[in-house]
Amino acid sequence: MPLNNTIVSYSNVVKPFGGPDQFLAKTQDAATKVLGDPAKVNAAMSDLKSGLELWQAAEVNPKVLHTPRHAMTSLLQTHVAKQAAQANKLVEFLLQVEAKILECFEVRFSTSDWPEWAASFFTWQPNIKTADFPAAKATADPIPNSFSMCVLGDFGTGLYGAPACSKSIVNGPDNYNLMLHLGDVYYSTTSEEVQSRFFEFWPRMPNAVNRTLNGNHEMYNGGINYFGEMLPNFGQQSSYFAMQNDNWVLAFLDTAFNGDIGGAEGVLDDTQMGWLNGIVNNAGDGRQLVLFSHHQPYSLVENNPGGNLISQMEKFGIADKIYAWYWGHEHRCLLYDPHPAHRFRGRCVGHAGFPETRPDLTNADISPDFGSQWRRLKSKDATKPDAWIYDTNNLYIPGFETLFAPNGFMRLEFNDRHLVEYVRAPDNSNVWLKELV
Repeated sequence: MPLNNTIVSYSNVVKPFGGPDQFLAKTQDAATKVLGDPAKVNAAMSDLKSGLELWQAAEVNPKVLHTPRHAMTSLLQTHVAKQAAQANKLVEFLLQVEAKILECFEVRFSTSDWPEWAASFFTWQPNIKTADFPAAKATADPIPNSFSMCVLGDFGTGLYGAPACSKSIVNGPDNYNLMLHLGDVYYSTTSEEVQSRFFEFWPRMPNAVNRTLNGNHEMYNGGINYFGEMLPNFGQQSSYFAMQNDNWVLAFLDTAFNGDIGGAEGVLDDTQMGWLNGIVNNAGDGRQLVLFSHHQPYSLVENNPGGNLISQMEKFGIADKIYAWYWGHEHRCLLYDPHPAHRFRGRCVGHAGFPETRPDLTNADISPDFGSQWRRLKSKDATKPDAWIYDTNNLYIPGFETLFAPNGFMRLEFNDRHLVEYVRAPDNSNVWLKELV
């Protein structure tokens, strides 16, 4: 049974026990038998309790994929999906509107299954090791002066807009030099999920280089399958790297490896910043700098200050040299005005496949150029710029179209000194087309 269409919901896991308290009590019994040490058991259960609260808050409907930004709970979702598939504890359901049909499976198990499942979880989860962190090349790889790339963020669901994006890209008229994933394969980037939710759907384009960045969900499994499976498949040496031509230098960053266990905020250490400083200095003054990362340096839609990303850029004297910065992590598409202090253009492109709830934009202004699907977000913080947010029904979640933000991707065209942005719906139609100036 493929994992890409298996939904492990908070409700379906907790319901057999009558509620979260009973679920935690049964889980603690299993943890005690496996871990033994009361201190380890207490720490594990405290972490799981926090994760359950985040998981419950993330659930809009148990039939739609959701996951918290929490390592243990995401790993638990992975584990339950695998155990349920092996034990044939999945129940098929259909989401259907008109001709759009989405076949999925939800987990249905009894409390008698749980002691064995929980015991195997606590045998696996505490023993996850962190992968090695290979260093990047000290120099940027050459790219043509006319260069196009496809940017897909948080693509690794195997559901909703992700397969549609892939199909339209492969069958579309455009060529690409680079296919870039901004990170996150759900729930926790195990080998089975890498194959079933990512590689099975990744759009392989003729003659294009494929690259993937490191996200927090990759690190929930210690980065083992990201570094050991995804990078080799793409012929990629490291999780951060650079490319350049006569006019542009593109730097791709790893903001997840040194992040905390939840991974909500990005982290850039001094070693990687020293590498970036060398790339920027070697590029000279004649090239514009564009950054790509999984995590955001700031946000208007989440309570997230952006970790240390901007402060590190300021510390190393790079912040004022950035022309544009593209990131994922937030499962939406936002096009920001120039940053108030450093003037770079920020772009959130995390909407390729994850179903994210829509914010209330009832009173937001409508774009005069691109219509009501683009709404104006006003910043209440002088350190953050205003933005246009892409907001319309998500046609790829049948039955719940109005509840979730749209999926899609971006095409970037670098032609000499010009950079043109295309925001595209999963069917490859343009919903935004403009030169970035």
